[in-house]
Amino acid sequence: MLVATVGEARAGFCEWRQTAPDEAEILNLEVAGAWRRRGIASALLAALLGAAHGTIFLEVAENNAAALALYCRFGWEPVAIRKGYYSAGNVNAVVMKKSSC
Repeated sequence: MLVATVGEARAGFCEWRQTAPDEAEILNLEVAGAWRRRGIASALLAALLGAAHGTIFLEVAENNAAALALYCRFGWEPVAIRKGYYSAGNVNAVVMKKSSC
């Protein structure tokens, strides 16, 4: 887990795991409301890219435009849709992948 702090406050975190030597996945990325739009998520993703190896996968709700834009900006690409994955089957998940450096 990567944790972003600002002073004494926990501003956000990124849970991830290395599932194989050449594959990892983001389990959860969250930034506290008061700290959004301040580069916290970008810093967490940059740290992840320095720690993870191989292709990195994630799922994101297709109606989460801000998260989709962030992941695309960092080079993730959509590869599949999981129908009804979120919100009791009402929101699809976009599966994305990125090859790390």
